[in-house]
Amino acid sequence: MDRYDLLRRIRVDGRELVDEFLPSGANAELEGLIDEGRQEVDAEAFLMFVSVRALLRGSGMPSCESDFEAGQIIALLNGGAV
Repeated sequence: MDRYDLLRRIRVDGRELVDEFLPSGANAELEGLIDEGRQEVDAEAFLMFVSVRALLRGSGMPSCESDFEAGQIIALLNGGAV
């Protein structure tokens, strides 16, 4: 699945993707970021990011590449591309 296929899938059933691929510690990590208070956190975007990253890692993409690709996908989602 390429970047744009994944974007289309997220737009159609993003909530299902999060439900399926959200790592078990993601909500605790999110709470930690919010509690630190050093930055504003978009909870939905964060949960989507970690879910997309988990999906990519599960398909065999190395960690550094999956982090970058997940970030690019979230940026495109927020920018309204595709």
